[in-house]
Amino acid sequence: LLDMILNRVSRGVKELNVAGSLEHLRDQRPCMVETCEQYKMVFVCLAEEITAIVAALS
Repeated sequence: LLDMILNRVSRGVKELNVAGSLEHLRDQRPCMVETCEQYKMVFVCLAEEITAIVAALS
C-alpha cells in the first residue's frame, strides 16, 4: 500500500486516495490493513515519507 501511494506521489499525483487504494489491494489480499492501528500506521508512514520528499525538494 505504501509503495503504491508513494509511487503515485513520485509521478506527481496531487490527490491521494488511501482508502480507495486499500480497497483495490483488498481485492487481491482480503485481510490487508484491518485494524485502526494499522490504518494509523499507514498514515504516519506516509506523512513521514512525504515530509522527507518535500524537505529534499526544498
